[in-house]
Amino acid sequence: MKAELLDEVIACLPKGKTHYRYFKGAYAPRLLSLLIDGEAPIRALKSSGLKNLTNHPLVKTVAAKNGDGVISAQDLSAVWQEPSQPFLLSVSRWGGRSNRRWFQTSRFGENLVLQLNLPMEHQRRYKAYVDGTGTDTLNGPTSNHPVQRPLNNPNFRETLAWARIDLDFVSNEALIEEIQSDGARYVMWWERRYQRCGCVRCKRRLKYTRWMQAYRAIWAEAMMMAAISFIKDELGIDRVFYHTDRSGWKVKKMEQEWRAPKSLYSDLPKKFAFKRTWAAPEFLLATKSYQQLIRKQPDIDFYQLSINELQREQNNA
Repeated sequence: MKAELLDEVIACLPKGKTHYRYFKGAYAPRLLSLLIDGEAPIRALKSSGLKNLTNHPLVKTVAAKNGDGVISAQDLSAVWQEPSQPFLLSVSRWGGRSNRRWFQTSRFGENLVLQLNLPMEHQRRYKAYVDGTGTDTLNGPTSNHPVQRPLNNPNFRETLAWARIDLDFVSNEALIEEIQSDGARYVMWWERRYQRCGCVRCKRRLKYTRWMQAYRAIWAEAMMMAAISFIKDELGIDRVFYHTDRSGWKVKKMEQEWRAPKSLYSDLPKKFAFKRTWAAPEFLLATKSYQQLIRKQPDIDFYQLSINELQREQNNA
């Protein structure tokens, strides 16, 4: 999107940090609570392509308590389970007027970035077990990715993951460009190395990687759910697109070695009830670069989640 539009969007968003807690599997009741209007029959939800969500154990527990085959958004949004992990959300920006390939954006301009940040406890443990000087960070103090940086940042929190979002209010569409975590990958690599070594220093650092396991296990779910809720509740957009492995690589003109793990573009959208579609965001269709691409390669597809689709069906029933 244009920098001027992003300026306006960020100016209207909550400032500072937003508290956000997540537990494994929370996406199923939370997403369903966004998709239904008041309440809906379980049978109708299953036939509308939401079977994966309705069959989730947390949702089935809510349905069993009601006993009448109907489930409500209020009951779903009240679902809670421990252990849960605390995060802080913040917004940033990414991109530029040129060098679209380096920024990995689908069109020229900038992306809104939603950052999933770790709590202050992370910084204490990192300093205690990994870097006693307090000058190093998980992502590195000068990371070239859209993460929080410690320099001149009194509210610094380590960014575990981020979602880059392009949007258009006229067409009521948002495209999640990517969901990514460098930190989760780093911790996995470090843990393997520390286990092989076994020296006193590595044993101490293993305490850090093991503490991080609870966050590593849920980061992708937590980030996708935060992004969808943010797009719906803060931006007021109902139609959400997400790249497939193929569209992300082709549309952004990425080198093959830059491609993210395929699970992020297969298992993750399947969990969240995205449907594959040949349709593309209207704002992307209007760009010359995308028009040129599909003339040569017309088999580019996306994932799509229409938050208001089920509500519209309910109202017309």
